Formats: sequence, structure tokens, C-alpha cells
Amino acid sequence: MKPSFYSFFILAALFLASCGGNGSRNNGSVEGDTLTSRAGLLTLVDRGDYVAAVVADPWNPGKQLAAYALVPRDADTHPDVPDGFQIVETPVRRSVIYSSTNTAAIAELGVLDAVAAVAEGNYYVPSDTVARLIASGRIADIGSSMAPKLETLIEVSPDVILSSPYENAGHGVLDALKVPVIECADYMETTPLGRAEWILLLGYLYGKPDEAAAVYNDVVADYLSLADAVTASGEPQPKVLTEMLTSGVWYVPGGKSYMAHMLADAGAAYPWSDNASSGSLQFDAAAVIDKASDADIWILRNYGPTTLTALGAMSPLYKGIKAFADGEVYSCDTSTSTIFNDIAFHPERILADFVTIFHPSLMPDRRTVYYLKTNPE
Repeated sequence: MKPSFYSFFILAALFLASCGGNGSRNNGSVEGDTLTSRAGLLTLVDRGDYVAAVVADPWNPGKQLAAYALVPRDADTHPDVPDGFQIVETPVRRSVIYSSTNTAAIAELGVLDAVAAVAEGNYYVPSDTVARLIASGRIADIGSSMAPKLETLIEVSPDVILSSPYENAGHGVLDALKVPVIECADYMETTPLGRAEWILLLGYLYGKPDEAAAVYNDVVADYLSLADAVTASGEPQPKVLTEMLTSGVWYVPGGKSYMAHMLADAGAAYPWSDNASSGSLQFDAAAVIDKASDADIWILRNYGPTTLTALGAMSPLYKGIKAFADGEVYSCDTSTSTIFNDIAFHPERILADFVTIFHPSLMPDRRTVYYLKTNPE
């Protein structure tokens, strides 16, 4: 599997922090109508003349990572905002985006023309519109998200930068630009619908709040409909194993993680469901096989196509997994799949794949989109 961009998202999808919330939770001491209800790390509050956006610190419960006042660009004067809030004029006209999950959502909202540059442009899959815009020169590529090209950032002159925060990490060269950095901590959410709610922030940033709300409401309805259908069916839960060895380590989702929540909603019996971690668990192959050798289904992500023969050659221990012996292995080729574009704001699409695999009788006419049955050869 290739490192950097896709490795980050594979691990990020597993390594998620836990922080619950509802419509009446602490909104950062900002009065007004709270617009979010499921996200644990994002609170949007309508203050009338601006929208307050508070991002909780995933690594320090009870503390804020960032706070923004999203002020209409055409406002005659800037409103008074609480101390510690950074003013961001909206709609954003030129932005730099660090994650393809955000560019995909921005494209869906119809404002891709507000994206001036992206990070890790070489990892966008060929079918992504952004890949074509990079190739044509319409969107610039600032290179590595860990060491972006300062010259390119200065040249594109962004209004804002949407970045994925890391624990104990600063902004590096971004600080030199004096441009608001939006801390997109959505990847640290522990529930699919909580993460999907972050599209509301994009809606307010890019002047498309109604469109974003419509997308989110449809996602919620479709996701819950699928999950409810699985529960109502009363079908037995297949035991499901996830992922594979990466550099000698097998990362599996903790029992309270994003992926564990989705597996539960899809009606799977997950071997580590009783684990209290919201992050990822690290094991060697023997420890995983010992706990999950009787898995009925094995789902994994890999950069590039794979086969059962290729998997068996990677580790002889794989052959001891029931799902491998039964040919019930489903792999997602992240070099061509749009899973990393869709998993954040359209979890219902990935859930539909899981339900199709785990409970085919519930979706007999559907073919999977992301996870395909792995060929023997």
C-alpha cells in the first residue's frame, strides 16, 4: 500500500476520537440557534448577522481547537464577535483544500470554482473532476500536505485554507500567509452521521447553506433507512474482519470508532466490538488470526488491485481465515475507487455496500460500488 495521502485516510478512518453531542450541548458560550446536532466536534450557531463555528479539540476534551465568525462578505460592517473568534468572510472565493473529501463535497455544492489549489494532487483518482482540473492547470497542486510549496500558496492567494489538524502540530508555513486556516477535524468524528454533518460548515463557508442542509438531510434519511431495515430484518450477523497487514502491523478499528459504528449499523458481528477505544488497535497477524480466524467475511482496502492468490502470498496466515477459504473476501482498490471522497459526507453509500455484502437478501438487485469480491487469480 502506498504511504502519505491514502495511508493517512485509511488510518484516519480508523483512528477517530470520541466526543458525543446533541442540540443542547455546550456551543462555546455563544448564544443563538444551534444548527448542528450530531457532530461531536463541530458546533454551528446562527447569531443573526453571522454564523459562529466552534471546533472542539479532539485531543483535549472540553477545550476549543478553533473558533470562527462566518461573516457575509457584503455586510456593511463587521459585527462584534467574541474574543478568540477569527473572522472569515463568506462566501469564500478562493481556497486551498487539503483533503479530497472536502473537494468532493464542494463540487457537490456546485462551487468547485472557489478551489484554487489542493494538496497531494497526484493522489486524486483519475475519475475525479479535480484530477482533470489539476492536469489542465485550472487548480494548482501545492504538493505534500506536510510540506506544502509556499511559493504556490502565495501565488494562488487564498481567502482560506481547509486543513486537517494533527495532535501537537502547528500550521508550519501556513502561518506566514496570515490567511484563516479552517481546522477540518471531521475525520476525528466517531459516528458516520456526525462526520457527515460537517458539510453544513462547508455550506456556510461557500455560500450554499440550504444546499448543504438538503444534502445532509438526504444522507441522514437514507442512512437511517438502511440501518433500520437491517435491524428489522432480524437476520443473523456475519462475523466481519477488516483491513490487512501494513508494514507488519494490522490496524483494526476500536470498538467505539467510526468504522465500528458503521459495521454495527450494517448488521455485522465485529470481533472487537466490546473494545472501548475510539481509535485504532494495532496487532500482529497472529493476534488478529487468533481472534478472527472464524470471520465469515473479510473486507479490506488496498492501493492497487489484488487477488486471493496475491493475498495468500503476502502472508500464509491469511489462508487460516475462514472468509479467505470460502472466497468471501471483498477488497476496495483505493487507487481507482472514490471511497475517500465519499466516506465523509456520504456514509450511506458505503453502508449500502456493507449491507449488500453482509445481508444480500435485503438488497438483491444491488451491486457493490466500493468493495468488490476479490478474484481468486
